[in-house]
Amino acid sequence: DSLLQEMNLLPKDSQEFHQKEYWDSFFKKRGKKAFEWYGEYHELCGILHKYTRSVDTILQVGCGNSSLASDLYDVGYRNIRSIDISDLVINQMSQQNRHRGELIFEKMDVTEMRYKDAEFSVVLDKGTLDALFTDTSEKVVGMVEKMWEEISRVLRVGGRYLCVSLLQPHIMSSMVTWFSSRGWPVRVIRCVEAEQSKSAQDRVFPVFVVVATKFKPNSTMRPVLELALSTDGQLSRLGEADSLVK
Repeated sequence: DSLLQEMNLLPKDSQEFHQKEYWDSFFKKRGKKAFEWYGEYHELCGILHKYTRSVDTILQVGCGNSSLASDLYDVGYRNIRSIDISDLVINQMSQQNRHRGELIFEKMDVTEMRYKDAEFSVVLDKGTLDALFTDTSEKVVGMVEKMWEEISRVLRVGGRYLCVSLLQPHIMSSMVTWFSSRGWPVRVIRCVEAEQSKSAQDRVFPVFVVVATKFKPNSTMRPVLELALSTDGQLSRLGEADSLVK
């Protein structure tokens, strides 16, 4: 946070995270230097490549000026669209990636997307959920659930929502409950590589990747909840949402 404070990038109030004006200002002050929420590509690639394929049709929500899309492009992924609410950052990323012809950056609100149903096989979210889910007020929870509804709509059956998050308790609880109740298997993986790159003082919060897979609703199917404490760690299957949250 010290770097953000020095650059006067932190909002005065967490509600500013929901406002387009805040993000325009953030990226203007930040300039062209990429801001990577929670992890660089090389720290996340073990998990990303395990749960995605280069032929996937990928949507990155709340892309900011992260280099994630271009990093994936450079190792052979071609079908990636990235959206953000800030026109400033979308223009910047489009210019920066002119030589990567197939990469598309579009200004769009994740709670109201213009894409067709079942258009994507993967949705990537690196820090967007955490930026939106600032508290458990009715307004914020309603907005987050609207985002999840839209992600569910644009994902095809069998598609995956990969969410990189610090998984604060209220986020973990809501996310696991929301997706499990709709029959989506949920896997939570601790990304130790992203933590190890941080200084000791910044390792207070572990970094997780949540993998939620879209299944057809099935009333007889019990929720599938799994936890791995490292990228290559053994998966433990848990009986119910509460046990994962605890």
